[in-house]
Amino acid sequence: MSRYALLILGIAGLSMAGIFYKMAQAPVLTIVAYRMLLAALFMVPVALISRASGGQTRSRFSRSDTIVTLVSGTLFALDLALWATSLSFTSVASAALFVSTQPIFVAVLAALIFRERPTLLVLAGIAIGVAGMAVVGWQDVRLSGSALWGDALAMLAALAETGYLLCGRQVRKRIDAPRYALAVYAICAAVITATAFAQRNIIAVSVHDLLMCAGLAIVATVLGHTLVSLSLGYMPAAVVAVSFLAQPLLAAVFALIFLAQLIPAATVLGGLIALAGIGLVAYSNEQEKRVPEEALPM
Repeated sequence: MSRYALLILGIAGLSMAGIFYKMAQAPVLTIVAYRMLLAALFMVPVALISRASGGQTRSRFSRSDTIVTLVSGTLFALDLALWATSLSFTSVASAALFVSTQPIFVAVLAALIFRERPTLLVLAGIAIGVAGMAVVGWQDVRLSGSALWGDALAMLAALAETGYLLCGRQVRKRIDAPRYALAVYAICAAVITATAFAQRNIIAVSVHDLLMCAGLAIVATVLGHTLVSLSLGYMPAAVVAVSFLAQPLLAAVFALIFLAQLIPAATVLGGLIALAGIGLVAYSNEQEKRVPEEALPM
């Protein structure tokens, strides 16, 4: 039960990201940059403690590991920037739902790139998921035309997240989670900060926004990602993959509590249908791959 409690706590931490972004006032890239700079800073003692306790592998980053990690950090930066921007156009609940479509992208890319034939369960899950998202998208269009643009940005973030996770699967076969996470967070912070400077975003932030960034770094990044990553070492990958479906539900509850964002009935219905389909795809993906738990990403 303690393992499930840690997993749920980690998912809850990830689900709070939208709340912190909505409550911040600085430009999106500035908030993301500070979030990842602080996250990388907070991961340093975590990596050092892991090393001192013997929790790290002796493997060093090979040349291929370094290249893949650079790509992973860049994709993670794109993922965060797109999803944070989507919150300016759509609700926290919808953004969380559409970014959770990552298992569908994994299945589609596996079929297109690796010529892996999808199972009937995967095809059924994709059909159900698309139907549910169509209902949510239709409802968002009724509420605001720009909301559909926010949904699209969140789905593009899911595509970037797919690449980030696939890169992580490869590197994590040799490199332990704390070192890999520190490297990815540092690369992500560097990419976002450079982009913010290039676009002449405001770098100075208020104390309020700095607290929001700290909340994102501690609650959503270090705590959320770390606890989910730790659970991968103790629980079946399929269970953890499907557990991510709780993130849109928790995000909707947190948005109601902290932001008073009400969820239309059609969005609830479409969201539940979509989550059912995504759940089928996620479970089937992990069952088919049977990836060793320690090989999964941070």
